[in-house]
Amino acid sequence: MSERILRVNSEIQKAISYIIAHEIKNPLIRGLITVTKVDTTADLDQCKVYLSIFEQETKEEVFNQIKHSAGFIRRELAKAVDLRKVPFLTFYLDESFAYGSKIDETINRINEERNN
Repeated sequence: MSERILRVNSEIQKAISYIIAHEIKNPLIRGLITVTKVDTTADLDQCKVYLSIFEQETKEEVFNQIKHSAGFIRRELAKAVDLRKVPFLTFYLDESFAYGSKIDETINRINEERNN
């Protein structure tokens, strides 16, 4: 991946994080939401945005609301980042944090069982 795309990914990640946290006025989008990764194509046509949502009870609802707000997020991104072309945003749910937590819990439970 080129240095330019790495810089673009970093700027897009920061901007989208800010937009989700501060610009979206949808009350359904709440809780701790982290943009974990951004992957932009070299031609800046597409951008995959990976989100980690920590509220398990409302995760799907929050994720759907963010996908529904993709147009707004893209417009705000165009204002925040100086690019000739603003990529089309596709959102993905990043489950790696939840998976890592589950592994931690399993390891801790096994260690406790061994100590008893």
